[in-house]
Formats: sequence, structure tokens, C-alpha cells
Amino acid sequence: MAILVAVVGLGLLIAAHEAGHLALARMMGMRVETFSLGFGPRIWGFRRGETDYRLSALPLGGYCKIAGFTPDDPAAQDPSDPGSYMNKPAWRRFLVIAAGPGVNYLVAFLIIAALYASHGFLDLTTTRVEVIPGGPAAAAGLQTGDQVVAVDGVAVESFDDLRRELQKPGAGAQRRVEVLRDGARQAFTVRPQNGTISVKLDRVMVRLPLAEAVPRALRDVWALNAATVGALWDAVRGKGSASLAGPIAIVRQASAEVKRGIADFASILANISVGLALFNFLPVPALDGGRLVFLGVELITRRKVNQRLESVVHVVGLLLLLGLLVSVVVFGDLQLGKRLFSRGG
Repeated sequence: MAILVAVVGLGLLIAAHEAGHLALARMMGMRVETFSLGFGPRIWGFRRGETDYRLSALPLGGYCKIAGFTPDDPAAQDPSDPGSYMNKPAWRRFLVIAAGPGVNYLVAFLIIAALYASHGFLDLTTTRVEVIPGGPAAAAGLQTGDQVVAVDGVAVESFDDLRRELQKPGAGAQRRVEVLRDGARQAFTVRPQNGTISVKLDRVMVRLPLAEAVPRALRDVWALNAATVGALWDAVRGKGSASLAGPIAIVRQASAEVKRGIADFASILANISVGLALFNFLPVPALDGGRLVFLGVELITRRKVNQRLESVVHVVGLLLLLGLLVSVVVFGDLQLGKRLFSRGG
């Protein structure tokens, strides 16, 4: 069941991406012929207006077919067709292409803002602790919910402060831990084992009003984007633990978050949505970013790039991307897939 929920969630992110292309194409006066989730043969769908909305057999993405998008399309060869992509100004085509990944950024922002306003965020500044049964803290008399205020007379104001004081080099075998419990200050003598007293951060969730949730969500999307860029750069250079995740690995990660709860699943969807947006903005042929490069050249030079040449470049890029996808699935996802589907959701 978790796998199914994860697949549906990822499908919604793809649908949002393609819906961005669809909405802007219509706003710019272009005729959208097909809106598909998946590739290959049509297995279900309906027609509304000029558009065929369909679910296709291969759930590896989606596409939005705009009249006149490729040079071989009859609409591209008819200069009198008002709904043709090729007959629109470059700036309109640029906005249509950018809208897909742009919507993925928007979706990530909305998810994060909604989580802050409804569920809250984990307060890392608290010193309230959860005491692990059988550990040194429990043996000394500490209880879950105690707020640690000092260690050996040194005030602590965050969980990081607490961890730092407990792990301070040269500390004695006994530590004096002062806590607030029911408004009263109490002190306990704790004997750490292996540098720990066996407590962890109590999950204190802080909800934000919408006026604070919105700017914080914007900062988080920016930070996620920067972190993803860094991870991609590390992967290209072969440094760190960065690696490319294929569809099976992504489903596996998302399904694990489903089991942890709706907030964790929504959070991972926001992360994936940022990754999807950034990936599509990469200046690689066949991706939205690659098409934006050609449109940028046209905007600067005020001359259309040779459409046949651009089409060939995108076909080559698509073949390379498919090869990369196969490599990631075969060499990165294959064993994950065997474990994932052998034990079910």
C-alpha cells in the first residue's frame, strides 16, 4: 500500500509539471493536443475541447503535446495557424517551457508552507529531552519531558549545547544535570556510558502563522535548491556520497516516508519536487533547460535557430538521457528493486 501511495504522489508531481506547460500554453494562445501521464500506448483518457487527456502505459514521466512544437508537425509548417507553438513570439515560448519546472518549485513551496502552518517544525532550540529506558539518565531519575537547563553548572539553551557539554573532553565520570520539571528546578547525578547519558531530543513541534510560514518556506526552497546543486556537483566530480537515484530508489524512499506519516511523506515530496524542477532546468538537450538555451539565443539574436538542427540536438540528448536512465536503473536500482518488490509494501 505504501508503494502505491508513493507512486501516486510522484505521479501528482509529474502531473503538476505538465499542467504548468498546459496552463501557460493556453494562456499564450497555443493549442494543446495531448496531456499525458506516462509514455507509450494510451490506456485510459477523455477528450475535453481540443485536448486529449490520457493515462499511458509507461509511468516514467509525462508530456504535453502542443501543436507545432516540432518541425515535422503540420501546424509548425503553417504560418497562418494561430495555435501553433512555432508561430508565437520567442518570449511566449520561453514562458511555456519554463512553466513546467516553475510549477514544481511552486508545489514544493506550497507543501512546505502548509506543513509549517498545520504540522509545524521540529524545535531544535528546545532542551526538553526524551529519556531512553535503561540508560544512565533513566537510572539517575530523569524523565521524558524534563527541560535540561545546565550541565555541571554550565547553562544550556539548545540540544546542541547539551550534546556539546555532555561530550566535553576531560569531563568527570559523574555529571551534574539540572532540569526544570513542573516549574521546579532539580539536580541529578548521572554517570555517562560511552560519552552519552541516553537521552534524545523530545519532539516539540512549533506551528507558524501563515505570515511566518510563507517566508520560511521560501528560504527552505532556496536552501533545498542550493543543496541539490551541491549534491549534483559532487556527483559529477565523484566526491562525497552523492549518487544518482533512479525511479525505483525514489519510490523506495518515498514509500518509507509514507509509513512514517503524512507529514514525512509530504516533506519528501517537496524535496523531490525541487529536484525535479532543478533537473528539468539543466541546460541539457531534450530537457526544458536545453530548450530554454535555444530560446535564449533566439531572444538575444532575434533570429530563430534552425529548427531541424535543434530537433536533431534534442533527439541526441533524449537518447543520452535514456541511456543514463537505463544505467541508473540497472546498476543502481536493480538490487533495490528486487528487495523492494520481494517483500511488498
